[in-house]
Amino acid sequence: MASKESIPRKAHRALKHAVRDLVKERRASNDKLIILKNGKVVHISAKKL
Repeated sequence: MASKESIPRKAHRALKHAVRDLVKERRASNDKLIILKNGKVVHISAKKL
């Protein structure tokens, strides 16, 4: 039986899980994350999130 959840909702949930996993990996390896903030590229420590 197919799920009644919409494709955009599934995609949003998958993206949230992927970002969460990435932050966990970066925290463990003490790497920085590169994000876009107010139209500018910013390097931040994963531990600050």
